[in-house]
Amino acid sequence: MTIEIRRLNNKGLEYFSDYIARIGGGEKSDPPLTILTDNNFSEPVDFHVEVDTCCFPTRFDIGVYLKDVLSGVDQQKLLGDTGLWSWLALYWFDQLCPAKSDNSRKPSKVYNYILSGNYNHKPRHALQTTWLLVEKYGETSRFLLSKKPHERGELMEQIAARQFFISCQGIIDAASRLYYDPANQTFKRGSTSQNRKGNIRRFISYLQQLELTYDLYTLPGNEIINMLPKEYDGFLKSS
Repeated sequence: MTIEIRRLNNKGLEYFSDYIARIGGGEKSDPPLTILTDNNFSEPVDFHVEVDTCCFPTRFDIGVYLKDVLSGVDQQKLLGDTGLWSWLALYWFDQLCPAKSDNSRKPSKVYNYILSGNYNHKPRHALQTTWLLVEKYGETSRFLLSKKPHERGELMEQIAARQFFISCQGIIDAASRLYYDPANQTFKRGSTSQNRKGNIRRFISYLQQLELTYDLYTLPGNEIINMLPKEYDGFLKSS
């Protein structure tokens, strides 16, 4: 189904939020897709872009798709548009929160689907953050987005939780070199294991130490790599 992008209005956002709460409480029902085009719940945007119900293998594929279809739109019209990104999340809700065999669903926090104005929650939106990462970093962001659309993964959880870190080119470049497995197009084995030296949690902890002395926003990835202690050698050697 091809459809022109719109945005949910306040009534639509409330309806979508209520639906997420209801299925989280055990209700078995399909997403309320009719509100996507209902003028009582949604409204047009001031540009013309159509999307369709693609089947995305990974979040990275969603990001590439969004980057392509939104390429002609001024980014300032997109950033922080709660109604638009929530509309898109509802449109692809079957992929972001798929039904189980008994038609039940297990949604994540509401801010994964409805873009939050909270600084700490905004980066956790399933679609805006995915689009931003692919828009800014391209292929380098694949290691963060290699999970299925409804799965975030520990790497994404750790880096996206630090909004400043996710905006630093050098950090993303270094993390990609450390943890990305190009042969399998996913993150390396042990990246998220708390028992392995140099895991993603240790990397974030080390960056927080560096942040006290260096301007991480200006550091290129190779300099960050060169400053890492030996515990990261195992991941670097498997590059």
